[in-house]
Amino acid sequence: MKKVILSVAILSAFAAAFSSCKKDPIENPVVEEGELITTLKVTVTDSNNVSKSFVYKVENGFGSSSQGTVQIDTFKLAPNYTYSYVIEVLNESETPVEDITAEVLSERDEHLFLLTSAPATGAGSLTLSNGSKDNQNLPFNQSGKLTSGAAGSGSFTIALLHEPTNKNGATTAETGGETDAEATFPVAIQ
Repeated sequence: MKKVILSVAILSAFAAAFSSCKKDPIENPVVEEGELITTLKVTVTDSNNVSKSFVYKVENGFGSSSQGTVQIDTFKLAPNYTYSYVIEVLNESETPVEDITAEVLSERDEHLFLLTSAPATGAGSLTLSNGSKDNQNLPFNQSGKLTSGAAGSGSFTIALLHEPTNKNGATTAETGGETDAEATFPVAIQ
């Protein structure tokens, strides 16, 4: 009889212990949305410290089902010239304009600016070099150098990728991750 009472007491203690560890369900889970990105702004500076800015702006934000008005500037650069560049990430639907660049910089290990030119070389191309790095010394490319090819036309695509799986990839398919913003600028080298 003592064994039965002792067994019941031990089982009751275990049941009480396990039931006290049970977590209550979350009644109203909060879903965190990513920042709204409406604009990628690229500023290029030549060796004489003269700067030009180029904007790709989507009124309702990149990835929205109804983009609204889209503004796309043409990269107009001199041939065979090296420029410094810096990319800014903005939400221009807010007043004042929300600069998201600092947040992306603080999360550089989880982001990548993938820059691609079509054509990759020659007339109308832009070639990336000395792109900025993340904290692991992997590509981040928020700033760096761009060298223009010979006179001609082409396109230049900038994709801001979140949590890429391969920061050394040459395409969005190779890098993986989620695309936060993607902008293809026309290029006119003259």
